[in-house]
Order: sequence, then structure tokens, then C-alpha cells
Amino acid sequence: MKRIVDVLTSIRLFFTSNLGLKASAVGIAILMFSLVHGAEDMERNVYIGVVVRPPTDAQEMILVTETPDRVRVRLKGSRARLNAIRQENLPPVDVKLKTRDESRYYFEKEMFDLPTGVSVVQVVPPSLTFKWVPRAVRELPVEVFIDGDLPDGLEWAGEPEVFPETIEVDGPRDVVNSMRTVRSMEVDVSELEEGVVQREIPLVGAPTNTSFEAQTVLVTLRVQPKMKERVLSPLRVDAEGTVPRALRPRAVTARIRGPEAVVDELLPASVLAIVNLTDTLVAKGSVAVPVELRGLPDGIEVLSIEPASVTVLLPESPPPAP
Repeated sequence: MKRIVDVLTSIRLFFTSNLGLKASAVGIAILMFSLVHGAEDMERNVYIGVVVRPPTDAQEMILVTETPDRVRVRLKGSRARLNAIRQENLPPVDVKLKTRDESRYYFEKEMFDLPTGVSVVQVVPPSLTFKWVPRAVRELPVEVFIDGDLPDGLEWAGEPEVFPETIEVDGPRDVVNSMRTVRSMEVDVSELEEGVVQREIPLVGAPTNTSFEAQTVLVTLRVQPKMKERVLSPLRVDAEGTVPRALRPRAVTARIRGPEAVVDELLPASVLAIVNLTDTLVAKGSVAVPVELRGLPDGIEVLSIEPASVTVLLPESPPPAP
């Protein structure tokens, strides 16, 4: 039993005696490990932005090769230095072209602004290619595409209107000169109702390396009830204001136009062809008087009346009093 107590006492003394010295030793060991481990070289990938400066002789040219807005750069350095790098704080690399005839540009390791002790191992892509072509700017009309049919009983009250009517197109000369219109996305009209509708419609995407000054247009659509024409004949002509001796001809034919449902329900007997004789009392003999229609529902338009006027034989004036 005494032997067990001695063993336990020895263990306790091992862990508790010179505790401060032992803690210091452990701390120094950890610090030395961190320094040695942090000084080891390692590699890390970062992405650095690219800014292309067009050459002075490319003022009227446009770049048609795709250039990345950033490149992948593999760095080498100590773990501590690489871990301290913040990708968003790395300045972009300037690609300054001397002439448009310079078709390829190679990245040099010295171009990248990096902390001391950090070097460039690899750049992906290692170079950029450039192709310049003549540039053109044109105003082209906007073409609106309609998808579907109007609901039953409706029709267009006019052609679709678009604002702006033209769009400025900027791009390679051969592409821009081959274009005839700028197309809108399709406009679904299958659920439109009567009235005026305005919609902002996106344009179909521009061709490669080409741009539009706007991405949407305002389209105005006017919808009305389906219209129909109808001929009413014969319509008896009656006089108003005085009783004439005769009307020649006694009947006319009228051509009208209006909403299909209203025109179909119209009874010819409800339409009156009238000549107003109120202002003809001072006249004698015969006079031509225009015919007007009455009793037409709202929304009905008179297209023509044949004949447009009739000859009225006025009553003879009574003899003067003796």
C-alpha cells in the first residue's frame, strides 16, 4: 500500500513541481514550431484583374477577340506572406498596347505588383490575342414581333407603335452593315383586352461584339371590338320641317361600319333617312337637300349614303291676299 502511495506522490510532483518553467518551455516550443512552419515555402492561386488599354491607332476600330477581365496567377512564398495576401486588394495589371498590329501580348512576371518575398510561378492564360476590325455606328428601325392571336371579338385598331422607333447599333462594320432591323422579343397578345396597352419589351440580344444603345423599347398596342360593315337598303326618305310635294328618289342606300355585335343586332327599320327642310321655306320649285341618318347606335360610323342628297319639290307658295 505504501508503495502505491509513493508512486502517486511521484506522479503528482512530476506534474506540479516547476510548473512555471514547464509552461514556458511548452510555449517556446509552440512558438518555434510556428516560426519554422510559417517560414516554409508554399504556393497559392489568386485572380488578378486585367485592364486593356487600346492603342492610339485603334480609335475607329473594335476588338473582336475575347479578352478575360482577370487572369489566374500562381504565387510562391512563405506561408505567412501568402496567407496575408487579400485577393481583392491586389491591383489590376495594365495591358498597354502600342499598335493595333500587335496581335499577341505576353504577361511578364514583373508586371504584377506583389508583396516582397512573393514571386509569380505561372500566369493562366500566359498571353492574350488581339484582332481589331473597322467599326460602324448606325441607326436601325425596331421591328416588333407579335405572338399569338387576339381573343375572339377583338381586332387591332392600328399598327403597333414602338418608342424609340430606331436604335443606335455599334459594332464591327461588316456585321452592322448587314443588319436591317433590331428585333424585339415576342409580345404575347392572346390575353389582351379592349383598349390601349403599353409594355416595355426587351430587345433580342445583339450579335457578338455588337451593342445597342438601349436594351428595351416601349410598345403601344391598340385593341378594339371587331368591326364590321353592313349595307342598309332601301331606306325610305322622309322630310322634316315642311311637307314637300315630292322627294326624288324616295329611298337611299347606306353603308355603315361599327362593332360587329352592334352591327349584327341593328334593325334597319330603326334607322331613319331624313331631309331637313326647315331652311328651304324661302326657296321655290325644287332643291337638292342632303340626307342624314338618325337612330344609329353609338359607335356606328356612316361610310356613305347613295345618293347623298335627294331632290325635293317644294309646295307652291299660296297666292297673295287681295
